[in-house]
Amino acid sequence: MLPHGRFSTRWRPRWLLSILAGLAAVLAVAEVSAPVWAQGSSTYTVTGVDVDVSAPDAVQARQQGLAEARRKAARALIERVVAPDERSRVSVPADPALEGMVHGIEFVRERSAPGRYIATLNVVFQPEAVKSWLGAAGVKIAETVSRPALVIPLWKGPSGVEPLDDRNAWREAWRALDTSGSSVPVTILRGDQIDQSAVTAEQLYVGDVAALARLNERYRAPTIVVAVVEGDKENGPLTVGGLRYDAQTGARSEIARVPVAGAAQLPEAARQVHSRIDEQWRSVATVRRDSQDAIEVYVPIRALGDWVQVRQRLGGVPAVKGVTVRSLETDRADLRLEYFGTTEDLQRTLATVGLSLDKEADKWRLQPR
Repeated sequence: MLPHGRFSTRWRPRWLLSILAGLAAVLAVAEVSAPVWAQGSSTYTVTGVDVDVSAPDAVQARQQGLAEARRKAARALIERVVAPDERSRVSVPADPALEGMVHGIEFVRERSAPGRYIATLNVVFQPEAVKSWLGAAGVKIAETVSRPALVIPLWKGPSGVEPLDDRNAWREAWRALDTSGSSVPVTILRGDQIDQSAVTAEQLYVGDVAALARLNERYRAPTIVVAVVEGDKENGPLTVGGLRYDAQTGARSEIARVPVAGAAQLPEAARQVHSRIDEQWRSVATVRRDSQDAIEVYVPIRALGDWVQVRQRLGGVPAVKGVTVRSLETDRADLRLEYFGTTEDLQRTLATVGLSLDKEADKWRLQPR
């Protein structure tokens, strides 16, 4: 989370001091609380690396399997942090050098047999070692911050929306989709009695914001995707669409509807829906760290909620390196933002989290949209 910054000693009314003390306590708790979502998909951790290696004996197979995992993870890291037009300039280091770049390996699943090693591993790289490796290749590093999502697969047939616990081909398509290495790893709605007591399938189908927020008290996902299939389960063509809800900003956006020939094509349809969401998030969450700058801004405060929203949303902007609070009064806050990229990049990124950065009388103004 971003640092709280430094507050000025200028006069503030007692009620504001009380509110600030309470807000500081909340923010302090938020910093030390364990996150609900696993952080295995951070920039320098490559998750879900599968290996299946044979060798003369089990010990050699395991050693070769770990070496293969490091190589596969390095190639995945290149795909993640290097722009497509520059990837050809980067080669995977030799095994001894590559081993020195790895901070550790997490064993998700592993199984040894005579002369064989089968495993699923998470490979954790040392950031500075990776930057040195890619810097020596002369490429720019672009880090992508992940944003997990809750996916709610719904099926609307001729008789209406199916129950949340309905086991159908659309739900199974999402369950089978591997998103662990993407910038938007997903979890699937359980659809159990707890979910059903909180919301109805019809409320989720229409995108009832209150229902989505109520459901998210359980999942605490930054993004909710309501993925909908419409059509007869047994016969005829289907249509795939839905909506995306940003739990941080409250913004809703539609997922374009596309035709699907039948149930057999639903796994590919799920992959395409996720791919579009992943690409959209990468377009705003990818940060080039080859340039950085700072800007002085002020935040108009009409209510405490304005200030809280700005602080929360800034905390979710990958391009923002740090925030210093210069002063905080009843009607405004003065901040210094340190950020990666250009001012235009910052404006575009802030807009995606519901913040507007513009100029008013030669001063930069930052406020919720």
